[in-house]
Amino acid sequence: MNTASIALAIVGLVAASLPTSFGQTAYTVHSTMLPFFEAWNACIASGGYLAAPETSLQNDLIWATIKKAEITGAVWLSGTDIGMEGSWIWLSKNVPLGRLAGYDNFAAGEPNNMGSNNIEENCLNIGHFGSSKWNDASCSLAFPYVCEFKK
Repeated sequence: MNTASIALAIVGLVAASLPTSFGQTAYTVHSTMLPFFEAWNACIASGGYLAAPETSLQNDLIWATIKKAEITGAVWLSGTDIGMEGSWIWLSKNVPLGRLAGYDNFAAGEPNNMGSNNIEENCLNIGHFGSSKWNDASCSLAFPYVCEFKK
């Protein structure tokens, strides 16, 4: 194999593992199944934070990144109402959910705080219904997660 072919192969491998980005923000999907707070810490440990989409464009980009990674089912975002039921915040940014132009993307009937076995649902995920809509779930459940990075 000549040097040009090797270099091209390396560039292809690197490009396949790069995060999806928009403007000054990049997103990476992690298939490791973790409870909410462990996912939050994992993103911080990697230099980012658990994703917090504040616009429909950001949410669409996160959803496209999840689909590109071929992840199915629920995936953690950083929304939580653990401090005060019904008052959702982006934990990663410590700002109220919907702060920018009132944007939220909960599925119909969500959030409902109706976990099985009377377990409260205080953490937010995307993909539970097979779409980019949001759902509340128990923070102790293990799901893949999306990290957000500022460039």
